[in-house]
Amino acid sequence: MRISVDGGSFKVAIETEYEGLVVEASNIFHTTRKQAESNDKAILRLLQIIIEHRDEDDAIGYAVLGLLGWYNKVINPVEDKDIELNIAKILPHLINPAGDLTATSDNDVNTFKPT
Repeated sequence: MRISVDGGSFKVAIETEYEGLVVEASNIFHTTRKQAESNDKAILRLLQIIIEHRDEDDAIGYAVLGLLGWYNKVINPVEDKDIELNIAKILPHLINPAGDLTATSDNDVNTFKPT
């Protein structure tokens, strides 16, 4: 399974097995959230790791899995297929989580569809 993060000016990706992935990703997200003391600070920390350490495989793997754990909890359950997490689509959830989750739009259904 390929998990990629598109930052607009950069793209990082990891390849991993699906078995055990959701549990591991969720654990990373929960650990980061506990340290950061909020969901939004945890996401910002994971994005910071990606931006600052995108040439370091271990850091990228940790941050990408953490983002996947957040996606699984907040947006959609992760399935066994390739997925791209787009930072431009993640940031509105940090700015106004309740509004974005309850807003209505014809495109809401497609916002975070896996590729």
